[in-house]
Amino acid sequence: MAAQSISISGSGRVAGGEYAQVKISGSGRVEGDVVAQEIRVSGSGRFGGSVQAKEITVSGSGKFTGRVEADVLVTSGSCGIDGDAEVKELRTSGAQRVGGSFRGHYVRASGVLHVERDLEADVFTSSGRFEIGGLLNADRVEVKLVGDSRAREIGGETIDVRPGAGFSLGLSLTRGLRFGIGIGTLTVDEIEGDEVHLEATTAQVVRGGRVYIGPGCRIGRVEYRESLEVHPEAEVGERVKA
Repeated sequence: MAAQSISISGSGRVAGGEYAQVKISGSGRVEGDVVAQEIRVSGSGRFGGSVQAKEITVSGSGKFTGRVEADVLVTSGSCGIDGDAEVKELRTSGAQRVGGSFRGHYVRASGVLHVERDLEADVFTSSGRFEIGGLLNADRVEVKLVGDSRAREIGGETIDVRPGAGFSLGLSLTRGLRFGIGIGTLTVDEIEGDEVHLEATTAQVVRGGRVYIGPGCRIGRVEYRESLEVHPEAEVGERVKA
């Protein structure tokens, strides 16, 4: 027997269970654990248990109080997950919060991303703002800074941090002074990778094979294995060839 679908367009509450589709365009609450093919929230939706779904789309306000597992999670509104999240592909252009740890394959964030603990992925790309309370670990980390971002540690094979698209650091500084706005920076305790390119980054320690420290950087100590290049407009304390 095929699973049924549910739709809440006004104000309503339904029990957890197994569904083909869960659609909330009004104000809805789902009690208990949910297994679904598709979940769509364009209004205000609250899920009281754990959630497993093929695809979750949140364009309104979504609140998940338990663990979330999904193949795809797309958020353009506000999405909060109190527990851990295991999502193969996360695409967020809104405000996404994870109260635990996040694991996935591909993360593309262009809004505001907050993960309380660790974030682990194959590819992490950001053109918005993010805050990772623990370790950001990905094979490839690509960051275009728009506003200030933070992580406790960043690790990966390739780590590339630059000012947002369309701005060199000089142009960003000029624009910032003209309009009185802050320039996006990344603040991290430690960064470690094979290929490391950093701009507008503040870190205590950077470790890598081939390392470039660009303009706007303030680094306490750099440990490199193969090569190190430091831009004249960067500040580096210690330089150590491992």
